[in-house]
Amino acid sequence: MKDSPSRHRQNSNGPEVPKFRGEKRKRYEALLSLRDELYDQVKDLSSSSLVNSREAGEDLADIGSDNFSRDMGLTLMSEEGKRIALIQDAIQRLIEGDYGECIDCGTKIGSGRLDAIPYAKLCIKCKTFREDNEGMPPEGGSEELTE
Repeated sequence: MKDSPSRHRQNSNGPEVPKFRGEKRKRYEALLSLRDELYDQVKDLSSSSLVNSREAGEDLADIGSDNFSRDMGLTLMSEEGKRIALIQDAIQRLIEGDYGECIDCGTKIGSGRLDAIPYAKLCIKCKTFREDNEGMPPEGGSEELTE
């Protein structure tokens, strides 16, 4: 049974907060916790990556090292941003009642897989198929994705 929007309560700060019970509540809280953790990491990375602590006349090796560190931080921020988007999508699927269903074959994604990757969109079989076929979904499958 899918949760309808009418089963959500309004948060005083604006967006609706779903009322989940049991397994759905556990999954929802895990997704929120992971999303918040990633937000904090991105915030820390952005504050450290965007600061220029070197001054004119310093050793070129030190400047190169700082540039490398800054580039690495920006790359990590980008990757974490992608994961945050995947988590947001998983939260939306949970609200709409599609969470835990493979987007390619429609079967239920195993709980072990969802424990390991709570934002997973594919069952193990379809994920393996895509890995073996350069990311392409099986016939009738959904769009390309990153997971």
